[in-house]
Amino acid sequence: MELRNFIDGKFIDSLSKKNIPVLNPANQKIVGNIDEALDGEIDLAFKAAKRAFDKRILVDMDAKDKSNMMRAIAQKLRERKEEGGKLLSQENGKTIKQCIDEFKGAADTFDFYAGLTDKIENKLIPSGHDTLNYVVLEPFGVALQIVPWNYPVSIFSGMVAQNWIVGNTIVIKPPELCPISSNFYGQIFKDVGVPDGIINIVHGYGETTGRKLVQHSGSDYIVFTGSPEVASEILKETADRIIPTHFELGGKSAAIIYPDADIDKAVDSTVKGIFKPNAGQICVAMSRVIVHPKIKDEYMTKLVAKTQKLKIGAGDEDGTEVTPLISTDQMQRVSNYVKSGIQSGATLTIGGDKAERDDGNFYQPTIFDNVKVDATIAQEEIFGPVTSVFDFEDEEEAINIANSTKYGLASGVFTSDDQKAKWTADRIQAGIIWQNDWFVDGNNLPGGGYKRSGYGRDGGVDGVYSHGQTKRISKRLY
Repeated sequence: MELRNFIDGKFIDSLSKKNIPVLNPANQKIVGNIDEALDGEIDLAFKAAKRAFDKRILVDMDAKDKSNMMRAIAQKLRERKEEGGKLLSQENGKTIKQCIDEFKGAADTFDFYAGLTDKIENKLIPSGHDTLNYVVLEPFGVALQIVPWNYPVSIFSGMVAQNWIVGNTIVIKPPELCPISSNFYGQIFKDVGVPDGIINIVHGYGETTGRKLVQHSGSDYIVFTGSPEVASEILKETADRIIPTHFELGGKSAAIIYPDADIDKAVDSTVKGIFKPNAGQICVAMSRVIVHPKIKDEYMTKLVAKTQKLKIGAGDEDGTEVTPLISTDQMQRVSNYVKSGIQSGATLTIGGDKAERDDGNFYQPTIFDNVKVDATIAQEEIFGPVTSVFDFEDEEEAINIANSTKYGLASGVFTSDDQKAKWTADRIQAGIIWQNDWFVDGNNLPGGGYKRSGYGRDGGVDGVYSHGQTKRISKRLY
């Protein structure tokens, strides 16, 4: 198990002489102690990335060679998915199967973008018979990337693969709550011969290492997935430098369930959308349900019945469906929001407390009904296994409720009427709309936020263009 920082093509011994204990959220036992990167390591990482960029290693790399490099990484990720998945489960809490699938998904991401290395086309723009004008996609330079803790391995892959296609070199900080599994990447990069400096992995707390990274003058571009509050701090820290940023932030995703919906499918999607995926610790969780009164009783009865049967447990326990929250701080955050919901007058239908286990950060799947639209639990991202249910009388009211928050990352509509679904999707302010299911995704599909959920797109070809800048070149022919 490698616990050092990966800089300029190798793991280096600690300069700070400090490390961070990484805890298993299921039992609070130490999984390992990762080296903490401070000023010395940070300077080395940015210098290495800058050298690699100035050498034009990625920009001048043959598209076929870049594709082969990324496919080799994908293969190594698949070879190590069992080992990596077990470790990720220990430090992150998700089930071993989910974590193995995360490694497989990361491999699929590298494979997908390996197929795009020779398919990013420049544009020729006519503007008169005597001129030649063309537009090319170019990198920003050194990209600082900060990865969240809920899906660290998969988000790492997307950030890196898209930026490598454009030609950005990278300094990347995995999350301090579950950083060790990201070091599999460093080992893999060494094994496949990734050129020195194009990717540098540094570990540390967000408040110290993260802030130092953001303040460092070596970054030309910042990619961040996390909370709007931290994104705001990043913008303040970099305001004088005026560098581009790419943010995927929080969400308060709503599902609208019309009277003609398949209720069983809506119930299954709710359980899948808020409870099973990492105990609701996902930015596109179905944290709000807007359901018509004609079907509400049947929907709620079936939803509560399914929720009662969910097994709460550790990631390595057979049959686990609801895994622990990532930390004791997250446990307290969720508890505080639930207390706020009760105080607001919402009806606590099920859950609302810590799970009856002696160890770990386990919280009961929780459903609130009769929630006021302006209640705190209806407006703020909880990031836990908690959803709020609302009534609506007509389509306009449903849209107004869906759009009532400051977020706009994802949403969903359940109806058998495709025309109504399109009408609804056209009016919801969100970057992703799902119909009659939740988590309909793929590497070739773009996603991103509206409003406080951020800007920029990840996934598909759109993601590549979102991580670069265009240059126009014009020539007078005669």
